[in-house]
Amino acid sequence: MEGTSTGQRPYIRLTSQLRNATKSSGDEVRFKCEALGTPPLKFIWLKNKGAIEKSKRVKIRDKENSSRLVITQLDVLDSGYYQCIVTNSAASVNTTSVLRI
Repeated sequence: MEGTSTGQRPYIRLTSQLRNATKSSGDEVRFKCEALGTPPLKFIWLKNKGAIEKSKRVKIRDKENSSRLVITQLDVLDSGYYQCIVTNSAASVNTTSVLRI
């Protein structure tokens, strides 16, 4: 079997953690979630354990190994726990931050 590549076991790991943020009303916040693992990686964003709805103010941009959540024109109602969950065939990992307005 010389010269043939052996199949790697699927894996996943976070390469960065979300940071807590304190912002003022009207500001913008950016959360970036990064992971390495066996593709494809799927990024899921939650606020207070519920799915985040995209809108004019809320943008989610996914790349191969990262996802960015941007919320503009912040309001007191945007305060809460934000979680990024990354999943693939191996497992899922997550990181959480607190946003205070």
